[in-house]
Amino acid sequence: MIKRMNRNRARSIGKKLSLALGGLVLFILSLNLMKEGASDLAPLIQDHLSINNVANSLGLGWLMACLILSGSPVAVAAVALMSANAISPAQSFTMITGSRLGASFIVLLIGFVYAIQGHERWNAMTAGVLSLILTGSIQLLVVPLGLLMLNQQWISDLSLPNFGGLVTGFNTISDPLTGPLIALLPGWALFLAGIGLVALSLRLVDQAIPDIQLKKTGLSQIPRLVYRPEVMFLLGLAITLVTMSVSISIGILVPLSARGYMRRENIIPYILGANISTLVDTLFAAALVGDPRAISVVCIHIVCGIVISLPLILLAYHPYERAVSKALSWITRRRRNFGIFLAIIFVVPLVFVLL
Repeated sequence: MIKRMNRNRARSIGKKLSLALGGLVLFILSLNLMKEGASDLAPLIQDHLSINNVANSLGLGWLMACLILSGSPVAVAAVALMSANAISPAQSFTMITGSRLGASFIVLLIGFVYAIQGHERWNAMTAGVLSLILTGSIQLLVVPLGLLMLNQQWISDLSLPNFGGLVTGFNTISDPLTGPLIALLPGWALFLAGIGLVALSLRLVDQAIPDIQLKKTGLSQIPRLVYRPEVMFLLGLAITLVTMSVSISIGILVPLSARGYMRRENIIPYILGANISTLVDTLFAAALVGDPRAISVVCIHIVCGIVISLPLILLAYHPYERAVSKALSWITRRRRNFGIFLAIIFVVPLVFVLL
């Protein structure tokens, strides 16, 4: 019996490691495809889509994240486009910002699915609505601060560990696979294929993470615990750092919130922390691309998120929590209010794209 359990455990660990390795391989492969296709997209982006300013790229990133139900592939795409000089560093920065704004839409969708399965509607959708409110309130401040830092070059010429050898070795192996695709497909198709592979690679990494059982971890006793905002902030940051997906780290709040395991005041700092560490995969992509500008852009985004979020958590949490709670109460008070909220999510980025 014990030997059988050990074999099953070893098999499970081997499967997890294989998924993680497969996810890494697909991630690097997707970057290669996006880099190859991005250079051909420059005329399309600048002339046909008229993505000529920071507002356009903000709206583009926002809409793309909503449509593909994930922000990370869009953020990685922003890095690849800048590396190919299809967009400027400032446009890449705001496109990453847009990816953060649209990424939380999947959490709202998860809440909706959970609600139609019989759970109380607004309890199930609280995490999604809160995620969108919090992300919007922070990113409104991140944009001007980040653009100022980019303009003043406060953070520039950064470098991370050199992954050139890893990428070169992998390219030698993957060229027989990517070569025919690059020869046959147009640039835009390569770029879209790269985005799809990024999403798939992150899903493989997600599946490689061990399952968390609420009863075994004690999370089912959350109502009995008293969390300080800074503790929940660090918890959100840590869980997202491990999962590399804000959709997952915040998505797990949907059942916890619907069943009363987590209260609103616990969720707010958790989401603020999650929104910072979610860019770790984008930072890894920037290091793989090897463009110092890309590393600077992503680091500035992370620094801005920390600079804005930490004072709110440590110095002004209760006023901020009350303001967010009032906004949440207004949105969930009537269906009309919720409809207005949904319209804002899609209409505002469209306006930005058309500016």
